[in-house]
Amino acid sequence: MEKTVLLGIILALTLLGCDKSPSAAPEDCVSPRNPYNDGGGHDAGFKWAAENGGNCNGNSDSFNEGCAEFVRQMNQYNECVANSRQ
Repeated sequence: MEKTVLLGIILALTLLGCDKSPSAAPEDCVSPRNPYNDGGGHDAGFKWAAENGGNCNGNSDSFNEGCAEFVRQMNQYNECVANSRQ
């Protein structure tokens, strides 16, 4: 499951990076934004996932929750972009 999420994120980022059209990310599609930004475990997990993908297997619940929040937001963003291209 975790490898599938990571592969999905990598594939989405690769495809989005190759598309230079202005409709690739409409204004109503919001890219992931860190809601924590406080230097704590949630913040660390969110930032780690943004840099490394979504393998949320840290040693603390707060880290894993922050990581999962990034994955949730990224999936939501990718779904929005995909729907806007149809």
